[in-house]
Amino acid sequence: MHRIVSLIVLMTILSSCTNDKDDNSLSLSSLLEPNFTFNQDFFNCSLNTSSSLIKLESFMSNVVDEYKTNKLSELEVSLLFPDGKESIKDFIISIKSKEDRLSSLNLVNYLRDNGFENVASCGFSIYQKNALDIISYIDVDIADLSYIEILRCEYNEGYNYGTFKISLDRFVNKMNLLKIPYSLTYIAETDKNNFMWINTFYDDNYEDSLVSSWINSKDALEIKEEFGINAACIDSKSYKSYKLL
Repeated sequence: MHRIVSLIVLMTILSSCTNDKDDNSLSLSSLLEPNFTFNQDFFNCSLNTSSSLIKLESFMSNVVDEYKTNKLSELEVSLLFPDGKESIKDFIISIKSKEDRLSSLNLVNYLRDNGFENVASCGFSIYQKNALDIISYIDVDIADLSYIEILRCEYNEGYNYGTFKISLDRFVNKMNLLKIPYSLTYIAETDKNNFMWINTFYDDNYEDSLVSSWINSKDALEIKEEFGINAACIDSKSYKSYKLL
């Protein structure tokens, strides 16, 4: 699976620049900023020695049900577990909000007040990173389980979000034509030179769809070659994501 997703990464971080771009065009591109639409927090967690995934699932299900009944806030909460591991100790709590740090903090406090520390320990630092969904997949029948890869990347010197915006739009159009259950999220880090790139698939057969319709296409190969011009990814990690809210 990592081979397939890595190819997707190379296809998604695009370039609208060529080697003969002059300094003025690169300077102008730096003025283009993403149109952020929400905020994202990831909390790294570890199960306590005496705890288990069953206890975590039971706790989160009960608390989230109570929270949905008592709280009125637009939060999207998911649990992310490393994909491909038989024994799982570490996991991530993902919280999406809309410029609403207080609601995120309230949920964290709600977990603490209900004894979350008896199940797991987390680093609950709220950063409210700016994010946007570049490709959104909307389906009323979508399952709560999805498959995602989170990549940490950095722009090469002199390059930025603006330098590949035109080609990014071209990529979005081509991916939409494939009509596969897929979404793409861009998250800005505190250092503007760094960002997170998240591929999300809602079908466990996505590898077959990509190989048959896109991976080996001329467009895909050309985009892959352009990747190194703009950015390099530091690492990537795959997860199974379970939506709670």
